[in-house]
Amino acid sequence: MGNFYTNYTLRGPSQQSVAEALAGRSAIVTPAQDGCVVIFDEESDDQNQEIIAELAARLSGKFRCPLLAVLNHDDSIFWYQLYLDGELVDEYDSCPNYFSETDGENSLPSGGDAQKLCRAFGANTVAKVEGILRKSAGDDDGYIFAFERHDDLAAALGIPSFGVGTGFSHFSIEEIPDELAEADLVRTKDLIPSEPLDSVPRKAVPGYYKVSFRAAPGLTKSIPSVWMPGLWAELECSERDLSEGFRLASAPHREKFKQLGFAEQGFKKLSRILNPNHRDDGGINYLDRSRSQFGQLIYNKSYFPSLKAEKVGVRIVFTAVFQHELLSCTNNPKSHIEPLPNHTVIRIESNDVALIHGKFVQLLSQKREEPRRFPDLPSLQAWYDSNALAKFENCVRRGLWVRMSDYEVAVAQRKIPPPLPNT
Repeated sequence: MGNFYTNYTLRGPSQQSVAEALAGRSAIVTPAQDGCVVIFDEESDDQNQEIIAELAARLSGKFRCPLLAVLNHDDSIFWYQLYLDGELVDEYDSCPNYFSETDGENSLPSGGDAQKLCRAFGANTVAKVEGILRKSAGDDDGYIFAFERHDDLAAALGIPSFGVGTGFSHFSIEEIPDELAEADLVRTKDLIPSEPLDSVPRKAVPGYYKVSFRAAPGLTKSIPSVWMPGLWAELECSERDLSEGFRLASAPHREKFKQLGFAEQGFKKLSRILNPNHRDDGGINYLDRSRSQFGQLIYNKSYFPSLKAEKVGVRIVFTAVFQHELLSCTNNPKSHIEPLPNHTVIRIESNDVALIHGKFVQLLSQKREEPRRFPDLPSLQAWYDSNALAKFENCVRRGLWVRMSDYEVAVAQRKIPPPLPNT
């Protein structure tokens, strides 16, 4: 049986400041050596790469420093991620096909940028690091054991070797690296946090986002999503930009909206998408004759890997805006992302536009306050954008939506299937 371990090397911050940032979390922080400290985190020892990535991004972002997160799986895989100022800039896997049904034992390494690694840790050994990264795994010409690659890489970069062959679990059985003594370590679980790492505010800046693996029960991997926030101008399109699939699926619903006295206020479509399971989408915004009832018709076609099939959904939404509340009726099922605190959402299992609208009107009649009117299109667009921004900021602040790095975006873009023809 080979080694299993994970750890993090940070260049710049002190042992004390890192320990304070991890206060309350079950982790161990080493003293600084060559300007770097190493972290061994109990939760990360489960080798969930999403947990590793989340902690790495937060720590690197908090200290605005380079961070190298490494994972050794059974001495067969050496994997790392390099973060700079909270952004993932490089990723490496010594045996990317290890878990595939094909020949994963002798696959060539993927990823890894020797120049970025050396620049991050102040090393002048690019050629040597490149050679370490490119050697194959699991054969006589390469590295038989993953810890050997890790050991050579740490030496070439001039970073502490504390982490080679060591994870959090090793300390519980008193397997402490020779260079360390128990008295040198800071265990953070019983420290009292002044500002928990989870509470560090995330900046809600426009960009590509992913739905965090922590956003929904059972989700083990973050899902690349779209450019956010989805403001009116970002989504706006012409009717000819929408597919024939949209037109066929939405035709009966559009007729119902028309019969109810709703007028189309514009068409919309996602334009910058990174979800590889997305196939097609489109939508229409509406206002009724009173210009106080905002309607939406939203079409989506997605591929479900678990079903090995595509599914089409048509969502109907009616919304009224009051001074301190939004009221909506929809056939959209409950989402893992809860609505804003001031947004009351009534969910109805039906595809009947008239039925959903009837329930909506009934609820409006119970209100003492008249809903807001939108006298012109700019006023509707301004409200739509303010609501989208509030939802965006709330989801980013809660960590449900996480901004993707340029590296992650580039990887995701390579996995996107070609767009459907607009027929």
